[in-house]
This record gives sequence, structure tokens and C-alpha cells, in this order.
Amino acid sequence: MTTRRPRVLQVVTSLAVGGAQRHLLELLPGLREFAEIDLVYFRDHDLRSEFEAHVDDLTHIPMAGPLGAIHLPRLAAQIRRGRYALVHTHLLRADMYGALAARRVGVRAIVSTKHNIETRLESASARALHALATRPTRRTIAISEAVARWANQQLGVPRDRLEVIRYGLDPAPFAGLSRAAARHELGVEADIPVILCPARLDPQKRHDVLLQAFARVRQKLGNAQLLCAGETQLGGPAYRARLLQQSDDLGLRDAVRWLGVRSDMPSLMAAADVVVLASDWEGLGLVVMEAAMASRPVVATAVGGVPEVVEHNQTGLLVPQGDEQALASELTSVLLDTERRVRMGSGARRHAAAAFDLERMRAATRALYTSVIRDAAA
Repeated sequence: MTTRRPRVLQVVTSLAVGGAQRHLLELLPGLREFAEIDLVYFRDHDLRSEFEAHVDDLTHIPMAGPLGAIHLPRLAAQIRRGRYALVHTHLLRADMYGALAARRVGVRAIVSTKHNIETRLESASARALHALATRPTRRTIAISEAVARWANQQLGVPRDRLEVIRYGLDPAPFAGLSRAAARHELGVEADIPVILCPARLDPQKRHDVLLQAFARVRQKLGNAQLLCAGETQLGGPAYRARLLQQSDDLGLRDAVRWLGVRSDMPSLMAAADVVVLASDWEGLGLVVMEAAMASRPVVATAVGGVPEVVEHNQTGLLVPQGDEQALASELTSVLLDTERRVRMGSGARRHAAAAFDLERMRAATRALYTSVIRDAAA
């Protein structure tokens, strides 16, 4: 007799291009044989077609704005109709509304994945509101030990309700790519030092610090180029305009290329000599993992879960948060030393292949679902 698969609802705040969304896209194929999967999202349609390929039903409910809560009955009705065995939420607003709506209709198996260390929950009042809304959540997945510590210490999530399940990546898209072909596609000459920053143009990512550091790099390597792949989400057009103006003021107009949102990250990694991330905080840093898969060393700020991915001077280089001089120094040193760069890139690839196994992430999530559904039914 065939056992009927449980029905699971994924609730995510946004389908914009970002680490949480790309993580979910990697996770979903490993859940389809285990469960029927539907997805509700609140805003941004960028990745809608990609998600449609991996779920049974995809629904947009506009709960992202200041009046989003008025749609809570609609989300609750969706959960009631779907007869879901489990609701899995991603990102802050989805965590809150998803937990409230699920509990309202009697779904007790609620899981949340914390993808980041959220500075929006720094105030005691914000944390209290979040804790109240997400109280029905039975288990919390943290993508790194750093995120788990933050969830425990700042959000008050008990350790016995926390499980660290690190991102897993498929190495195949990063294998066998030609540096020469990737550079030809971008119109970059073979001997040009290239730094890639694959990050949203938002304040968290500190492109302002990176631009200051890159101006210092250009003093030593006058032909170096900086590729910035990403678009603004939280910063908005005004923030993007300030970055472009800063670039011009630093004399970098012809040295910095603003590529916008890209779907060819493996190719961009192949074209780069080094990948940089100057963030003020990171849950783990998906792009740091991708750089490792592409055998590219990373120069990154030692924040959040990044030191769990980057081993200093072995697979990349870590610098203090906000230190443009240290960032410039390490970028310059790795660009000038080809042998060191190749050694660190090879080490990063070996570490990533062992530490960020895709099937292990999927299997751990399936096991957690099984446990939560069983406990909720008891």
C-alpha cells in the first residue's frame, strides 16, 4: 500500500534574488519525493518562474507592506484549505505571519529557518513582538552556528528547539568552466586583475567600504577591475545612486562595473581572480560558499557565520568589519601572488565539497520534518 505523502507549505517573504531564496531553490528538489510542496510568498516576483518548477502550487499574498496583516485571514484560509501537515517559514515577516496563521487554523507542526543575523531585531520591543508572534514555532533551523547563537541569545529560542543545518550546494555548475571564455563573455582581458563582489546593493553589504578599499588597490594595481553583481532591495534607488556617485568621486568610473542581478554566478566566479564580501553581518554567506566551489579565494569581513566557511590564510582571508585599509591590503596581496591565490582557491574547493553537501542538507531537513510532524500529532 502506498503511503500518502504529507502536504507541506513553504512561506517566504520575498522571491527577490538573495541567499535565502537560492537556498530554498536548492532545498526544494530534495523534498518533492518526501512531500507535496506548496509555496506562498508576499512580495517580489523575480524568481517566480524558477520556484514554479519546484512546487505544486505557488500563491502570492501581498503581506509585505505596512498593511500586510489585513491579509492574515487569507493566509489562514490557504493553510486550512491545503490541510498541511507542516508549515515552514523563511525570513522575518513570513516567520511571524506564517506562525500566526498556522496556529490560528490548528496546524501545530511549524518550522522556521533563520537565514541571517537580523539587525532589525536589535531593539527589545522588536524582539518581544517577534517572540510573541512566533511562539507557536516548534523547531528553528539555523544555517550556521553563529545564527544559532544569535537565535538563542537574542531571540530566546531554546537550544533544544534549534538545529543547525548548513547550506548545501551542487558543485556541478561550478565545474569545468573556462576562465578565458568567461572573461571573453564579459569583455575582460586575460591579464586584468578582477575582483568580484556578488552582493545586493544594500547597506548591510558595505559597498561604500569596498569602494574606498578598491581605490587603494588601484594605487598599486592601476588596471584592476571591480565587478559588482547585485541590485538594491532594502537600500532603494537613492542608496544605489549614492554608491555610483561615490565611485565617480573616487575616480573609479571606468574601473567599477555595476552588473545588476545576474543568473550566471558560476561564470562570473570563473572570470574573477578573487571574490570579496565587505558585509557588516552575514548568517553564513552563500556567495562565500559559491566562491569556494569555484576554487576562488575570498577576502571577507570576519562577521557572523563567515569564519565558519573561510579559514584564514588557508581558503581565504578575513579582515575586521569596516576596515577599508585591511580590506585593501589583503585584496592587493592576493592579487599580486598567483601561487598563493591558486593554493587558497584549491583549498577552498576541497573544504566546500566536504562541508556543504547538498544531499546532507536535504536529508537533514526531511528528518526534521518527520520528527516535527510526529511530535505535533502526539
